[in-house]
Amino acid sequence: MLINSVPDRLNIAGTEYKINTDFRTWLEFEMLLSENAEKAENTLADIKNLVFCKNQPPSFADEKTVNQILWFYRCGKPPQKVNGKSHKEVFSYEYDDGYICAAFMQQYHIDLNSAKLHWWKFHALMLSLSDSTEFVKIMGYRSIEINSKMTASQKAFYQKMKKQYKLPLKEKVQKQISSIEDALVNGETIDNLL
Repeated sequence: MLINSVPDRLNIAGTEYKINTDFRTWLEFEMLLSENAEKAENTLADIKNLVFCKNQPPSFADEKTVNQILWFYRCGKPPQKVNGKSHKEVFSYEYDDGYICAAFMQQYHIDLNSAKLHWWKFHALMLSLSDSTEFVKIMGYRSIEINSKMTASQKAFYQKMKKQYKLPLKEKVQKQISSIEDALVNGETIDNLL
């Protein structure tokens, strides 16, 4: 970003395709991925409709298209290697939208409701939010590991903050839990729900 301008096209099979670069598009992209992971065949069509302005790459280039879309989504960076630990979500664009908007206003004086920001610029600003914003404090509460080195009052404080700022369960998980609860209340077996 410091040397070259941020891209507004993807090169797929030798052809340039103009894409939507606004951060809102890429927030929708992320939500599409998380909501429709089980419907991959429908998701790609939805993603292509979302990402490309007018012309879409041909279906024979779908693998290259997906790679280029993910390259853009990662802001031109290679995929991050995941260590052995499970990945824990510490924020949600959908659930934390108010905190994110307030943090951008507080730190950058940017009103995200009217801002026109390229995804790469938005992402860089997100990564640089300071811990003086409520949003970053909340992410810290969600991610902190409570351990035996903490005092009893520290443990109590962080447990309270974790509970207060806990992200809601994903809709699919919540539905599964509700189905299990209903089956148990009605004396039914839950074998097929697990």
